[in-house]
Amino acid sequence: MGRGGTGLTLVDWYMEWLLAVAFVGGIVAPLNYRWSFEEAKSAILMVRPVMLVTDESCKHWYQELQSNALPSVKWHVFSGSPPSSGSVKTSNVLTTETLRNHVMGTKQLEYSWAPEGAVIICFTSGTTGRPKGVIISHSAMIVQSLAKVAVVGYSEDDVYLHTAPLCHIGGLSSAIAMLMVGGCHVLIPKFEASLAIEAIKQHCVTSLITVPAMIADLVSSTRLKETWKGGQYVKKLLNGGGSLSAELIRDAIELFPRAKLLSAYGMTETCSSLTFMTLHDPTLQTPTQTLLTVDKTRSSSVHHRQGVCVGKPPLHVELKIGADEPSSIGRILTRGPHLMLRYWDQNSMKAAESTNDFWLDTGDIGSIDDYGNIWLVGRQNGRIKSGGENIYPEE
Repeated sequence: MGRGGTGLTLVDWYMEWLLAVAFVGGIVAPLNYRWSFEEAKSAILMVRPVMLVTDESCKHWYQELQSNALPSVKWHVFSGSPPSSGSVKTSNVLTTETLRNHVMGTKQLEYSWAPEGAVIICFTSGTTGRPKGVIISHSAMIVQSLAKVAVVGYSEDDVYLHTAPLCHIGGLSSAIAMLMVGGCHVLIPKFEASLAIEAIKQHCVTSLITVPAMIADLVSSTRLKETWKGGQYVKKLLNGGGSLSAELIRDAIELFPRAKLLSAYGMTETCSSLTFMTLHDPTLQTPTQTLLTVDKTRSSSVHHRQGVCVGKPPLHVELKIGADEPSSIGRILTRGPHLMLRYWDQNSMKAAESTNDFWLDTGDIGSIDDYGNIWLVGRQNGRIKSGGENIYPEE
């Protein structure tokens, strides 16, 4: 693959493929394993990759791949054992073993940057329904991952469980953060509470990321296990994809009593997290005190103003409110090195690489309090006008 070439991947060895493609100056566009073939085909035709890498998890696509023209794809690589040749032609499918046998052992590879410094295309449906290709740069991925290292406190002693899929920006950003600090990676095929619980116990997992539904599943599953002690290993728990209720916070603290519990708010276009908030830190107060005060904290602090508090941004992230009328509530705008380069097949948002004046509209409505905390009220396109008043469904 040459400089600037695009490779689509959906494989168990995803991390290795990501690093290899980035090293030679290519761009990776990970497919979502939950997609149908038609959705995957739409993404393939959009970014026009030169290489397609698949594995056993998408063997149901092979019949479709044979009968659908994908003119940009020069190489189709299968990771692992080749698919059954019963009804599928495999003569044009390479395997990782084939590639390994043809590697020139003494050839020195030089690191290269893709055009615009791009490294990955993440697909997001956003609010339009159709997947958009969000182009993320090396620098955005690095600075956002470093922010997670600083805020969450990842270190080389961490054993990180991959609960989030590596086709999503949250999982990717946390994975890169863990690579940066030299931590240990534990991968499971996909998130299932039983698999995660077993992995935590078996590998003494110290860190993972979740969404509220994952925490609820973990709580439900562990309540059935009288001898569950794996929660003692976990020291860092980062939640995203929605705020936690007081009940889930209380359950998470009980399940992982030694963990620092944080919540993050962000989006694919900003290369993951825009803000962080610490919900519980066992080094600052005893678990008993936390359990007694969590309901009071949620009602007085997190829900005191209009909306839900999602915390403060890291130092490199700028946020402001763009109000259409005299009001402290308006559109949440952001700028900085964390922004995407552009959507695929769209012009660059920035007039010049040296400028950093572009403000991205997140599509969220909120406010900033006197302490720099961001409060979310709702989505801009969910706003209802009634009697001259703005009403948001979340309210």
